[in-house]
Amino acid sequence: GYSMKDGMERINQLLDEYDFPLNAIQMVRERLGDWFISGGKPTDGYVWQQARYLENLIRYGLAERKAVIE
Repeated sequence: GYSMKDGMERINQLLDEYDFPLNAIQMVRERLGDWFISGGKPTDGYVWQQARYLENLIRYGLAERKAVIE
């Protein structure tokens, strides 16, 4: 596991490291936007749920690790 308490940090890390389907990214952004507008915090379980959704896409081979630029 990771020591991050902030689900947004995890999401940003995943978005940095992987190419996700555009519709998945848009969906997560929309959900989080609504969440934060309604007073949600980056450390909330709901945010981690979105991080796990992205992790599952990786697990199922639906996201590709970005090429590392040296």
